[in-house]
Amino acid sequence: MDLSQLTPIISSLGFPIAACIALFYYLNKERENHKEEIDTLKNCINENNNVLSALKTLLESIERRIDNIGRD
Repeated sequence: MDLSQLTPIISSLGFPIAACIALFYYLNKERENHKEEIDTLKNCINENNNVLSALKTLLESIERRIDNIGRD
């Protein structure tokens, strides 16, 4: 295979190869951004769990006080 046979192959495959490379780059960037978003959501969920746990403890404490007042 000489250069004259190779040139049409490269010219016909050049755009698809370039498009595949661009798409690969774009998908990797999107994956990185998505990972950052997921990490942020995980942190928010963990913080919400902590707040809910504190609220549960507070409500249980209030419930015990009300029960103690009712017994007096």
